[in-house]
Amino acid sequence: MTARRTLFFSAIPLSLMLLCFYIWTLSTGVALSGIGRTGAISVTVGAVALLFLSSIAALWDGGRQEAELAQAVRKDPLTGLGNRVQAESRLNLALEQSRINGRAVGVVFCDVNDFKVVNDVYGHTVGDRLLAAIGARFADSVRPSDTVARYGGDEFVVVCPDLRNANDVGLVAERLKMTMDRPFVIGSHSIIAKTSIGITVGYGTRNSAEELLSRADAEMYRNKLQL
Repeated sequence: MTARRTLFFSAIPLSLMLLCFYIWTLSTGVALSGIGRTGAISVTVGAVALLFLSSIAALWDGGRQEAELAQAVRKDPLTGLGNRVQAESRLNLALEQSRINGRAVGVVFCDVNDFKVVNDVYGHTVGDRLLAAIGARFADSVRPSDTVARYGGDEFVVVCPDLRNANDVGLVAERLKMTMDRPFVIGSHSIIAKTSIGITVGYGTRNSAEELLSRADAEMYRNKLQL
């Protein structure tokens, strides 16, 4: 990137100087030999081409960086899943589609039980790897159209658009529970992890993303208190 910027900013004054010199020779009628005229034209055209190519390179690099930054804003670096921003964005999009097709949108809110104990007993590195493993199992157990996101800490959210009926979100929750039945092997440790889950269903014509997330979160905590 530094090389491209150096090329870009050095090409600008060089091109302008050569263009000005060539225009000056034409306007003042300064006689140039055939070789000198050909050389001036060649150098000027080369400088303009250099400016054009370096501009394209700078714009390309800037666009790529913007795309990477936009992706980073929506991605959780620990699990590789989406984060809170992406979950809310996908939920808003699902509700917009629901307003058109009238189909249900489901939200599943998951919290890992006793995750602090895992960190305290095995260390934060093992805890981080456990979260990544849970996220991977969740992602493998849902539809391609569903979005699994790490909402924060040890909480995960699944956004389920375009459901046939309100009961379908319950099936998603059951699949998530089943993925937790097998122990997680992290290094030399075999860890049994469970989650508390809350679900809700809404429609774009009468529900907001904030409302659905709040309802699913509240149900998840009610289920957690019953343990």
